[in-house]
Amino acid sequence: MELKQLEYFRAIANTGSINEAAKRLHMSQPPLSYQMKQLEEELGVQLLERTRKGVSLTEAGELLYARAENILQYTQSASIEVANTGKSQVLRIGMTPTSVTIMMPYLSRFSRTFPHVRFEVRDGSTFTLSSLLADGIIEVSAVRTPVKLEGMEARSLLHDHMIAVSASPLSVSQNRTIQLQHLTQLPLILYRRYESFILDAFHAKGLSPQIFCVCDDARDALLWVKNRLATAIFPNSMQELCDGLHLYDIADPSLNTDILLVWQKNRRPSQTLREFLKICKTDS
Repeated sequence: MELKQLEYFRAIANTGSINEAAKRLHMSQPPLSYQMKQLEEELGVQLLERTRKGVSLTEAGELLYARAENILQYTQSASIEVANTGKSQVLRIGMTPTSVTIMMPYLSRFSRTFPHVRFEVRDGSTFTLSSLLADGIIEVSAVRTPVKLEGMEARSLLHDHMIAVSASPLSVSQNRTIQLQHLTQLPLILYRRYESFILDAFHAKGLSPQIFCVCDDARDALLWVKNRLATAIFPNSMQELCDGLHLYDIADPSLNTDILLVWQKNRRPSQTLREFLKICKTDS
């Protein structure tokens, strides 16, 4: 399997058409079809299904597409990094949507100390970033517990707690604090990342919350809150995104999380990463 074949395969997957992919690759269709046939024979699986509208990916094709994207991006990043040896350095870092505000002070201080370093940032869920870290696409990532740390080194950056976010004042709260049992009286919207984590806290006290909505992005959930559809439960570190909303600390110690900086245990960190870890340690 060659990099060129992966580039051809990615082009076909992105366009859904061998003919269109051939145009974008500035080549004729027969050689492109032949390369895909060779790739399928080498792997021993069908990657593409021909349809009347073009082509679609098989299950094996979907898996290869995800891997090919990482491999090609890593190759491009490595090429740029090698070409810039002696000129500039790169820190490849991942951040979850709820850790960006926590990471910025560290990144700012690091950039001022090492102005020659540039950054490649990947945004994603903790699960996605852990996968990119394992594949070597990124060197270090900010993630939030609960998270599996097998094969990882970790450093805690922040101990955080959950808050309830509402468009209107909550009469069941006292002194900007709310109890779990009072939250059961309200329709709730949960960020899917914390769904099990939050439900476990309710169930541990024999409580059954009213789950109005579960969504994949905490920022999307804020729109539901602003439209007065439900009360959201978020990490406290996201409060900067909650302008104009009412925030309440949840009085339950089990709803605490940590933002961690993680990197591969079995991979020697680059000099750039070592310097970044020093900055984070100094600030912690």
